Amino acid sequence: MHFWVILMKHKKRKRLKKLRECCSMIKSSVNIETSDCLPFDSKWNEQLWHFANNEHSVSVFNLAANIKQSEPLITFNYKDKKWYAGRYIGGINFTYKKEDVSITINPRFGDMVLYEMFEELFNIKFSKGMSSFKSQKKSYYLKILISYIWLQEMAKANRHGLPRKKGLKKHEGYSIKGRLLIMPSIKSIHKTGKLISARKEQYYDQTVLKILYEAYCILRKDYCLGNLNISDNAQDAIHQMETQFIDSSFIKPHDFNAIKYHPIYQRYKEVVNLSWQIIQSQPGYNSQDSQATVSGFFLDMAEIWECYVRSILKKHISSGWKIIDSQYEVYKEMFFRRRIIPDIVMKKGDNYCVFDAKYKHMKYRTSIGSYAGDVDRNDFFQIHTYMSYLKSKGNMIMGGLIYPVTKEHDGNANKLPCALYGTDNDTCFFADGPNIGDNSINYENFFTRILNSMPQGLSVSEV
Repeated sequence: MHFWVILMKHKKRKRLKKLRECCSMIKSSVNIETSDCLPFDSKWNEQLWHFANNEHSVSVFNLAANIKQSEPLITFNYKDKKWYAGRYIGGINFTYKKEDVSITINPRFGDMVLYEMFEELFNIKFSKGMSSFKSQKKSYYLKILISYIWLQEMAKANRHGLPRKKGLKKHEGYSIKGRLLIMPSIKSIHKTGKLISARKEQYYDQTVLKILYEAYCILRKDYCLGNLNISDNAQDAIHQMETQFIDSSFIKPHDFNAIKYHPIYQRYKEVVNLSWQIIQSQPGYNSQDSQATVSGFFLDMAEIWECYVRSILKKHISSGWKIIDSQYEVYKEMFFRRRIIPDIVMKKGDNYCVFDAKYKHMKYRTSIGSYAGDVDRNDFFQIHTYMSYLKSKGNMIMGGLIYPVTKEHDGNANKLPCALYGTDNDTCFFADGPNIGDNSINYENFFTRILNSMPQGLSVSEV
């Protein structure tokens, strides 16, 4: 009897051990969520520390030609001991201590406002029933957007076919094509009796084709590109790629950086850059560990806001005003020379306007005690530097900081555009912007306030 008791206990211990092993194999999952520029729950600090130390392996998609200076995706505030999301939105998945961790950063103004910006920027229309999507659905529409942008850029670029470049192509045979290569021919004649010649020919740029085709394959597989209507121009470029032999060798950063575009193929630069970002966003691409399972991507909301502001200014500022290149080098001959790069510069004749788009909180709050107010000190002096510089080039009509405003403007004079430095001056300055509601953006009143305060020369189209 004693033997059977021992045997039963042994079997029970084995079952418990198996159960523990099974439980240890089942990974738990953690979902961490917040909105851009807002704090995370402090209970996730350990996972967020890990993410912050490995965020170099995460891809940020850039939608603008002038890429803003990058910032950390998340930062730690030592005062309240919390992690804060930066200006980026998106999501990432990774494994930490046998846990599947998912971090999602949502747009703080909501999905509908984000989609309204996308509609303005890319002339597309999202369905109206999109306000209650889960993060998976949000990711789906962001991926659809990236696919759409890629197809748009491909269609724009494909005016003269896929990029080609000139190079020497060798020919071995009994006839000469191009220039005879004497020394190689002497060796060849002894062996095969054939001549070797070379002539300049145009051929497809294999590096460009590899980048474009690999990005296309990724978009079809993971970014829902197959769900979109493809224009004839884009389809033609895709068909050309599919009919070419493209080797499957790994594309190195050196190969990408070495690409040079003939002037007639310059339009391909944007779509190739986007394709390179898509390739780099693949799990483990930027990680030193080839087995890494990090996956996800982010979009820069500060960049999206700047593009949106640029678009509505271009659309609603009257004819004659043009947005011009806004990079200037000052003190060119000095060792302390610097570049100044305003976000948006508009010109009409000798008249200038300069604006900086700031994706920061704005409720028209002034400095009180330790709170410095809604207008950042560095932003304030930076825009005044731009205005002073452009005043040396012509008539400085207006300058301002343009924010997403979350409080209704009450018409108070201290919130309206004023003379530069508050003195008797023909130049106007403001810190204002379109009002962001629960589900939409209202910019009509913003343009009206600018028009009513304009000293000269600038008129606003009907909004």
